[in-house]
Amino acid sequence: MIDWRALGDETVGLLQRYLAIDTSNPPGNEIAGARFLAEVLAADGIGSETAESAPGRANLVARVAGDGSLGGIVLHHHIDVVYADRRYWTVDPFGGVIKDGYLYGRGALDMKSTGILQVAAVLAITRARVPLKRDLILLGTADEEAGSAFGARFVAEQRPAWLAGAEYALSELAGIEQDRGYRAPFGIIIISEKTGLPLKLTARSEPGHGSQPWPDTAPHRLVRALGRLLAAERPPRVLPEIQEFYRRLADVLPVGEGVGYDDLATSFRDPAFSARFLADRFRAATVRTTFAVNMLRGSEKLNVIPPEAVADIDCRMLAGDEPAEILAWVRAVIADDRIEVTTVREPKIPNLSPPDTELYKALGDSLRGRLPGTVIAPGILTGFTDNWFFRRAGLQGYGWSPFVLDREEYRRIHGNDERISLDNVRAGVRAYTEMLLAVAAA
Repeated sequence: MIDWRALGDETVGLLQRYLAIDTSNPPGNEIAGARFLAEVLAADGIGSETAESAPGRANLVARVAGDGSLGGIVLHHHIDVVYADRRYWTVDPFGGVIKDGYLYGRGALDMKSTGILQVAAVLAITRARVPLKRDLILLGTADEEAGSAFGARFVAEQRPAWLAGAEYALSELAGIEQDRGYRAPFGIIIISEKTGLPLKLTARSEPGHGSQPWPDTAPHRLVRALGRLLAAERPPRVLPEIQEFYRRLADVLPVGEGVGYDDLATSFRDPAFSARFLADRFRAATVRTTFAVNMLRGSEKLNVIPPEAVADIDCRMLAGDEPAEILAWVRAVIADDRIEVTTVREPKIPNLSPPDTELYKALGDSLRGRLPGTVIAPGILTGFTDNWFFRRAGLQGYGWSPFVLDREEYRRIHGNDERISLDNVRAGVRAYTEMLLAVAAA
């Protein structure tokens, strides 16, 4: 018998302590978080293993064995968090502050809270001596916020035994959206994510004195090329899974707002519909490959025209787009053979897990149990998660959480005053535990 009130209080306390550990990446220092997790697990007799992919860049695994009749579930979260500028927070981002029913801290949503729910759920199941048909594999990784080289990629390539016998991988970041105006709660289960194709545009020309510019300096050529690129947006393309997402979303939007969502490919032929839909940056990103000009480099001095100017572009690929085709399209659009277009690193081709597995169905049932009437939809993140590496390793990977959030709370991710309600922590750990019991108990 599980004491849900006591488990909820314990989970709040564990998350409060975890958020107080500064694992900002860079530099990461995930070893501090891994040591904390190891101590929590050891207190209940659960052994763990820690492996450093580089000094201080630690990954941790712990396995609670089932009878092996079904494949295991990797419950993974990243230990690192993005930086927090204390000047713009109303509380210490690493103080574990509780105020007005919320627990504040960098990582409160992304994603130390999910990690603690995973740990607390496994502790509850272990204490209750529940026999299992699936192994439950707790995995804390480094470096997700900077590309995963020291974390999920290291685990998948250098520690495959940690994943042995697993069928599923379960991580971030989705839950139940409950916005004003919605006719019903909207539950999302992430089945894939867009992947990055980082591009570099390099313009070259003669250097000179800043007092005597001419039209074809390297920076001028680059700026004009970037203008042509940003003006030439790629046409929308609707993946079947994205069509299902919007079909379900139409069921919860205010009456009239979802008109045309049942057949987006047809609706995009209407310029007015297309303009309305694509004006929303999230929705636009779900139906096309995007380009964000985020880094520009030129001269080191104001009065020196440099021989080279560089733009680094965050390109996020829609599944089915080919890197070679994207590069060719960019070169054609900028129409300047004196600007070199290259990829910064090897591209990651998007991968996807089906929305019809036993785990996917259990995740949907759990969200409906958390908030009755919730409409469930598969989602494709516009960002990137560690699940890509685990899908590539042969697991079915999903992003999920039992949190109920509105848009204001989502906006705090990577922003100021990131927080999670105590109710979400307490109700969330029960939902997580009951979901695991539904799919893993013998």
